[in-house]
Order: sequence, then structure tokens, then C-alpha cells
Amino acid sequence: MAKKETSDEEEEFFKREDAEKKARLRRKRQLEAVRQEERAGIAKALKTNDAVAEEAMGLGFDAETARVLPMVPLIQVAWANGRISGSEKDKVLEKAKKFGLTPETPAYNFLTLLLDEQPTGLFFDRVNKVIRHIVTEDPGGEVSENVLNWSKAVAESSGGFFGLTNPVHKKEQQVLDELAEMFGVSSD
Repeated sequence: MAKKETSDEEEEFFKREDAEKKARLRRKRQLEAVRQEERAGIAKALKTNDAVAEEAMGLGFDAETARVLPMVPLIQVAWANGRISGSEKDKVLEKAKKFGLTPETPAYNFLTLLLDEQPTGLFFDRVNKVIRHIVTEDPGGEVSENVLNWSKAVAESSGGFFGLTNPVHKKEQQVLDELAEMFGVSSD
């Protein structure tokens, strides 16, 4: 019995399949290299590890916008009573300079978007979990030591009546207390 030879069409089909398989594998490797580079950029920007950087990536942050992450609790406090005053916005933008956020950059544009349009509670919860990891990982770090004080400064920026009343709104204080508990720091 004679062995059946493959046709030219069959041979061409298998060559195409093999080439497509190699191209998919190459794209997959390239994508993973880009993701690893982005993860490393986030880790560097946040001074954290790859696992925390991966969480930030999962929230849509990249190496540029990751610098906004430590600002999110300040934004959450500013939005606590449903609106952001001009002085609260100014205070957040003042603190943003500390993180190297300058106008006309993707990070600054993202920050102003968060100040102009109230993020969801889910967004705040998920970002604060990432920040909690940063605080836990580096308890003596700048974010750990200051995030609550920065948030409180935002809350105090538009409150009070000629120094006679508490400058921090009740809802803002509630958010400050929740953040303190989440990050394991004192709210005083």
C-alpha cells in the first residue's frame, strides 16, 4: 500500500498555522515585557514592590499616573461632603507639587479629573487598599507618615467659622477616622 503524500495546500496550511502560532507567542512575550516595564515604573514611582504595582495596574494606573495614588485619600476627604470647595482643591493641588505633579502632564490631568468628577466609593476603596499595602510595607515612609496629615490639612482648609467652630466637617472627620483605621495610623 502506497503512503499518501500531503498536498501542497496541506503543507501551506501547516506553515501558516506554525507562523501564526509563532507570531502569537512573540506578541505575548512583547506584551509581557511592556507590562513588566510598566510594573517596574509603577513600583519605582510608588517606592513599592511588584505585587503592589500589579494591584495599581489593575486599577488602571500606569508609571506616570501612579504618582496620583498617594493623593487619593486627600481627594476622598475633599469629596466627603459631596462637593469640593475651591480651598480644598487648592490644598490638594499644593500637595500634588510635593509628588512632582505639574500641569499638562497625564498625572496632573488625571488628578484634576478626580477633583472635577467625584470618583465612586469602590474606586476609593480599591485605591486605599493599595495605599494600605504601601503603608504596611514602609511604615516609616513619607506616605505612611504623612497621608493622614495631608488629608486633614485638606479637610481643615475650608472649614470653621472665624476659628470659632471645628474646621473639619463631620463627614470629613468620619472619612479621616476610616482612613486612619485602614492605614493603621493615628487620626490625631
